[in-house]
Amino acid sequence: MMLKNFMAAVLCLVLTLLMGVVQAQENAMLQIPPSLVECYNTSYFMNRDNRLPANMDTLISLIEKVENSYPTSGVQADIRTVAVSLLHRFRQDGIKKAPGVTAVDGVIPYSPTGFQFPKFRILLSRLIPGNANSFPNNSLTSVERCSLHFMLSSTFDTRVRGDENSVCNQLSQYRAHRLPRSAKADDENNFIGDVELLSGDTRPKRGRSAIPDSKYVQLGEMDYESDWAYSGSEGTSQCPIEDGLVRTPWGTVSAGTVIAGIAAGVQQQTVQLNTLLALASQRRGRGRSQSQTSNSIDNRWAATLAGDLAEVTLVQVPVSTNNAASVGATGGWNDTVLPHWYFLSQRTNLEATDAEIRGGLDGLILAKNVANWRTQASSLKLSQLLRMYYSTNGVLSSGVNACSRQSQFPNVAPSTEMTEQTSAFAQVLDREMQLRVTLQPLAITQFASTAALSLVTYVPQSLNDVSCTATSSLDLTDVITPMTNLYIFLDTSWQYSSIVDYVFYIMQQLNIHPYASTVTLLSAQDGLVIVNTTHYITDVSQQWNVTTQATYAQGLNLPNVLRTIQNITQNLMNAEQTNSSLSGHSLVALIIPNQQTINDGDSSYATSEIQYIQEQIPDLRFIYYGGGSIQRFASFVRDPTQDLFSLTLGSTVASSAGPVAKRIAKIPRRIINPRCGSTWITSSWGTDQTAQYVGPGMVNFYRVSANYFFGTGSNRLLTIQTQNGGSYTICTSRSYQWPQQNSTTSSTTPNTIDQSCTQISGNSFSYDLSSACNGYYTITQCPDLFLSVQATTNTTSCTQEACQTPDQWRYIVAMTNMGCYSSVSGLAGSLLTIIIALILQKLLK
Repeated sequence: MMLKNFMAAVLCLVLTLLMGVVQAQENAMLQIPPSLVECYNTSYFMNRDNRLPANMDTLISLIEKVENSYPTSGVQADIRTVAVSLLHRFRQDGIKKAPGVTAVDGVIPYSPTGFQFPKFRILLSRLIPGNANSFPNNSLTSVERCSLHFMLSSTFDTRVRGDENSVCNQLSQYRAHRLPRSAKADDENNFIGDVELLSGDTRPKRGRSAIPDSKYVQLGEMDYESDWAYSGSEGTSQCPIEDGLVRTPWGTVSAGTVIAGIAAGVQQQTVQLNTLLALASQRRGRGRSQSQTSNSIDNRWAATLAGDLAEVTLVQVPVSTNNAASVGATGGWNDTVLPHWYFLSQRTNLEATDAEIRGGLDGLILAKNVANWRTQASSLKLSQLLRMYYSTNGVLSSGVNACSRQSQFPNVAPSTEMTEQTSAFAQVLDREMQLRVTLQPLAITQFASTAALSLVTYVPQSLNDVSCTATSSLDLTDVITPMTNLYIFLDTSWQYSSIVDYVFYIMQQLNIHPYASTVTLLSAQDGLVIVNTTHYITDVSQQWNVTTQATYAQGLNLPNVLRTIQNITQNLMNAEQTNSSLSGHSLVALIIPNQQTINDGDSSYATSEIQYIQEQIPDLRFIYYGGGSIQRFASFVRDPTQDLFSLTLGSTVASSAGPVAKRIAKIPRRIINPRCGSTWITSSWGTDQTAQYVGPGMVNFYRVSANYFFGTGSNRLLTIQTQNGGSYTICTSRSYQWPQQNSTTSSTTPNTIDQSCTQISGNSFSYDLSSACNGYYTITQCPDLFLSVQATTNTTSCTQEACQTPDQWRYIVAMTNMGCYSSVSGLAGSLLTIIIALILQKLLK
């Protein structure tokens, strides 16, 4: 008797604690929580074009902002804290608009009434405990917060829009042509995982306008309700919209499911089914026999595949013909570069779409491996895990990545275990969902088996994933981690909707992330800043749109561009002098002119100014990517065969902008003597150093301009110092920009190239530049030094903040007793030429 009383007391305590947790989870309540009201109390965010692009790069960028903001709030957040906080702060599945209800003051016509909500509620309140009390809300803007919410929250908009004749026909047209393909083919052919890009979609990109202050404001053509002239009927669209997704090169995934899998994996728990049934709603007044409640539920399964299959079990199978299960639903994005709208190819059997299956499988793979990966890299971040998994390299050299999900499926999701977990979770979900039918326990078990077996067949035969890229087909740029300071000068006479994809595609390939590349967007007419220098591509999405572009003068004024880039880069050099930084970034000015030509006066001035810039800023590279005859800019670049690219509107974005991005990625990183600054004068000598990082299978290429070692000097050394005992291959050349050894790329270094490679392990490499310019009379005659660093072995985890992934290798680049030379002998002549050109320019105007 005492034992029974004790057990009863324990059960009551557990129930009390768990119910208290339920009450603490505001996203698990039956309404839009206060923290998400800002996303629904205006019509602004209801138009998907006003949100950030729904791709993995955007998601990772936002997570990095959050991770970098936690320390400022006094919280040292690990991967568990960040993953759990994101779910409890931003995810709420099943939010739908109330038909026929108009938004008025005090009434928001949205609520979590979709069939996805009960599953989500169980997960948040009972299987992935936690809260978002410490979440740094100020780390994100309202656009970023709401975009994150919609990327993580699963739901469908099934209303008839009025565009079905064009959109739905395209989906059915391309569905029959889906074939397995490489990631490279995916980008080049504009495939987006399930079906081809909806290239015939006539909806123009309209960009974001200013966020309205007043509630329930109507935005005319940008308003959600009138955007496609919703019919207002109770009918169902032939190709509904699916939300809660992000596009990746390896197929579209349900992002909330991926994050939930990681959150469950880092705090894995197995809960007895009896316990969850006791907590479940008793609205139906049915009990369960002991024999039917002896199983347990693994939260990793419930958060991923078993959760979606349980919905198939309860919602679909009981009302289908012969109690059959249908999983999978393909779809297509309106845009591959800036995806906002995802259309489904069917309007029924949506309980487990292709994106949800991928997200569930990815989430389960990550959930079952993350504990082991954390033993290898204890400081593993959520952004790092996502970046590694959605890459060709995989997580910590394990070979586990998104493009191998289908081969991982039989091992990570054995059919017996999947059936048991689906059945168990469906028993709990049955207590929480309002179904159209009443199910008996035995039927739930049978239907769960049917659903699981359907997935076992579907994944290998019909999921149609992008395959992993073979290493033998890698291009040189595939082994380069871009690290650049990119300055884009845009001629705003380009129509925003026509040019935006080409510009963003380039940025997306250049590793714009904290501690990596930066981008600055400026007007090509007057040099005014459109987007300030940033490490976050999401900042560009928010600050550059059709509205802001219209405020800048149109055209190209090359003298203004040159003066602006000169001032910017000289300020950068002075900042590097202050910080004693060797840079480690390339320096690129990308000019995007439309049709405008350069008159004689501007051309003469530009030619002289470029000569001056090359003397004072030797590492700056100009690249032109424009309309019309691009050869009109041949005299303004160092190498017309490499630095000029034509932009033809209507051409495939990847085939047009891809070569530009590859060219920028191949420009070697600069190593400078920071003591020179922009004045090229120093009164002190010594050693300056900068930490650099290289990932497995990757190569970092560098250039040391002759400006830093011309003339005479003793003990001038460039040094590479290993860290944490790693082994490296260092290659150098005075004639070839990309010296490397054992290349797996298609541009293998020819044997005729003059290069030297050295292996170092636990020690340092030094290159003596004391007499490197002997026999050369001018700086321009003396060849620069090119070198590469490639890691070969490493057994330690990279824990510095600058590590983009924990499997990177850290090394120190040092410059000792370098000089400062800038062709001063020709400087006076150059200045005189510029003055004459300015006078000529004024006379010709």
